[in-house]
Order: sequence, then structure tokens, then C-alpha cells
Amino acid sequence: MTEEQRTLEILEEIKNTLQEINRRQDTKDVFSEPNKLFERVDQRVEHSLNQIQESFDRIHDKIFNFNNIMIAAYLVLGTFPSDSPKLPLWTVIFPIINLIYLIFIEIKQMEIHRFASNEMTWTSEERGEFGKKISRQTWLSLYAMAFSLSCLIYIVIKLF
Repeated sequence: MTEEQRTLEILEEIKNTLQEINRRQDTKDVFSEPNKLFERVDQRVEHSLNQIQESFDRIHDKIFNFNNIMIAAYLVLGTFPSDSPKLPLWTVIFPIINLIYLIFIEIKQMEIHRFASNEMTWTSEERGEFGKKISRQTWLSLYAMAFSLSCLIYIVIKLF
């Protein structure tokens, strides 16, 4: 084999290697756009989940605050005026029960967060279970809001 043939052979190898590198780069470029799209979708999903959780937290905080106001209102109306109170004092038990229920909801919420922290190891069954937990939590929150509203309606009816 002559020196010229050897050089041509090496140049041919270099050419093939460069073509292979170009093909790989083209493949990376082709897949980089969908990967960026998937990353953006994942970021939006994560942001949405965080927003949902923040909404839950804000709603629960407002229900807690409203319930505390209801407890105070029941106590005031159960003792004022002292000779003939507007409400029987024992009715303060309604917003107190609701407060205990709200604490129960917060404990359930904490369990959901603890469960969600292991998302990377979930099976498909656990993913379905997570959806059910979130749905159940939503209903529990709605019941708490309804019970708080019924406590308010009771006061309004008793005052008028």
C-alpha cells in the first residue's frame, strides 16, 4: 500500500466520521425542539399544581379565619345581653366542631403532601390514589365551607 492510498484511506475515514457526527448533531437538533416543548409543559404542570395547592391553602386560611369569627360571634351572642342572650351558649359547639373538622382537613392535607413527596417512586396505582386523595380533599373542604355558611345562616335567622 502506497503512502498516497494510505492518506486517501485516512481521509475517507475522517469524512465518514464527520458525516456520522453531523447526522448525530442533526438528530439532536430534531429532538431538541420537542424536548424543549416537553420541558415547558412540565414546568406549566408543576406551576399549575403549585397554584392549586396555594389556592387550597388560601381557602383553608379564610375558612379558619371565618370560623374563628363565628366562634367569637356565638360566644358574644350567647352571653349578651346577660339577662336574655340572643343565642343559647351551648350553640357555640357548632363552630367549635367545624374548627376541629378544619384541623382534620389540614392533617389530611399534610398527609397528601407527604404522599406527593415520593412521586418519583409511584406506581400507576399510587398515581390514581393521589387523584382520589385530591378529589376527596376538595369535597372535605367544600363541606367545611358549607358548614361554616350554615353557622352564619343560623346566627342571621336567630337575630332577625
